[in-house]
Amino acid sequence: MTEPAAPPTTGVPEIDEALARVNLDGPVSEHHQQLSAAVEALQQALRTPQQ
Repeated sequence: MTEPAAPPTTGVPEIDEALARVNLDGPVSEHHQQLSAAVEALQQALRTPQQ
């Protein structure tokens, strides 16, 4: 069996870390919290872009 491919990266460490923490295999009740954290990281990165 082959290993799954690594997920794509954005190049923005904060976003990549937040997305890496999202695990949609667990209980559905936890998905909202994980996705909210990822969206917050994305919003923060967009508010303060790296130069």
